[in-house]
Amino acid sequence: MKRLHLICLAPLCLAACAVGDSRIAERARTRLMGLSEVDLQSCLGSPDQHSTFGTTDILTYYATSTSSTSVAVPLVGGLGLNYGGYCHATFQIKNGTVTQILYSGEKNAMLAPDAYCAPILATCVHHLESMAPRAD
Repeated sequence: MKRLHLICLAPLCLAACAVGDSRIAERARTRLMGLSEVDLQSCLGSPDQHSTFGTTDILTYYATSTSSTSVAVPLVGGLGLNYGGYCHATFQIKNGTVTQILYSGEKNAMLAPDAYCAPILATCVHHLESMAPRAD
């Protein structure tokens, strides 16, 4: 009976992680907007792809996430859970400032469509939030 509880809880745990990751991606949309290109690249690193169109730069960062869990249930066989996908985080920079952030890629994380973008953004978002003045 204990194993059955663990099997039922596994998808919920994965969903909870995905929801937290999706929140990081949403916070990035406000925290990274308006940053200079230099500050953005200092925070995220060099982009995987960079294009320039006049005074507009397009920076794209790629992330992939693969994780799987297998649980064996007597008499039923095995149960496998896969949690993985990919994200492209694209930043539009006009005149040296971030003006738009778009996420594309796999959008099927349970209850968390932008969760796969979190690996790209998490360190930068946490750093910027730790530097922000606190309103007490």
